[in-house]
Amino acid sequence: MFPSQRFTITTYLSPDAVQKRLMEVVEPPLTGIQFQRKRSDKLYRGQIGEHSFKIARIIYYRNSFLPQIEGRIKAHGRGSQIDIEMKLHTVVIIFMGVWLSIIGQVALLSLFALFQEDFEPAFLMPVGMVIFGLALPWIGFLPQAKGSKQFLMELFQAQEENSI
Repeated sequence: MFPSQRFTITTYLSPDAVQKRLMEVVEPPLTGIQFQRKRSDKLYRGQIGEHSFKIARIIYYRNSFLPQIEGRIKAHGRGSQIDIEMKLHTVVIIFMGVWLSIIGQVALLSLFALFQEDFEPAFLMPVGMVIFGLALPWIGFLPQAKGSKQFLMELFQAQEENSI
């Protein structure tokens, strides 16, 4: 129902070299409340561990559906294999799930009104809201996920192994 992507890439870079390249483009997460955001020279923000990372693209506009990118780095032959998952933020999934379940119930009731004599076209508004609520996460997620995937492939000079 909600967008997510999983894929594996392989590169000739060692796990240490992958980690080093990530550090060049990822800044640490924000701490505390910051009212004035300075423009960063890095493209992503997040955490980089020894064999994993959790990052998100730095954007200067609102997009609640921005992919949260998690990766696991492991040695693979002479290079590395990186398993990557892109998904929505957990809070967004919970909010959208609650919102869609509430508006979905109203939409079902409005569909029953189709068969009543006193039907008004305005009764279809909740159905439109459900359709919009299902489409919006995909519209916000997919272009950003595509761009981040391409960026990571170029950053690591990698090939995609498989996608799920």
